[in-house]
Amino acid sequence: MIRCLSCSAPLPGYTGICAYCGGNNDVDRAALAGARASQRETRYACPVCGVAMQAVDVGAGRESVTLDQCGTCFGHFFPFFGLEPLLADAAKYGALLDVKRLDDLSRHPVEYAVAYRKCPICTKFMNRINFGQRSGVITDQCHNHGIWLDAGELKRLVEWKNAGGELVNKEYREHAQREAEKRRQRELEKLARLKKSAGPDGGY
Repeated sequence: MIRCLSCSAPLPGYTGICAYCGGNNDVDRAALAGARASQRETRYACPVCGVAMQAVDVGAGRESVTLDQCGTCFGHFFPFFGLEPLLADAAKYGALLDVKRLDDLSRHPVEYAVAYRKCPICTKFMNRINFGQRSGVITDQCHNHGIWLDAGELKRLVEWKNAGGELVNKEYREHAQREAEKRRQRELEKLARLKKSAGPDGGY
């Protein structure tokens, strides 16, 4: 059980906001073990709080990744291709499916009020995208710059990966690609039949 650093009350779910004192807690700290916060502030503002974020280097024993962290709400902005290596390093399992846990995660998403956030880099509104198929985490993504995770969502994604969520997501993507190819093939066959029925002069 994770407890609030301010009042020691148990924290609900995956969110870092204490229901008793209202304090924010860095519940993703364990997932970022070994991270080194630099002494410089970035020039990018937190899309939730509006304050300048800190650069965090995650690289000990893994491919180096630099992300931006808000010291007020403890949200994180990952560059594209930066989140996956961190998840791969933080997760210990994930080779076998835990269907019961995946069902539980998908039925109980991380509870945050729906809000459209702006990308810290280009300030355009980001898209809300469900990470994987059964993680219960709705990420904010800028297709040009990166992914925003609210406090607690990184911890949730590590648990999702440990339960085999990535395997399910890969299977889903492959199934979707097969179905798309089948639809394309049916459309091509339908078009060929129409051309054949129209005759060489196109039906005129």
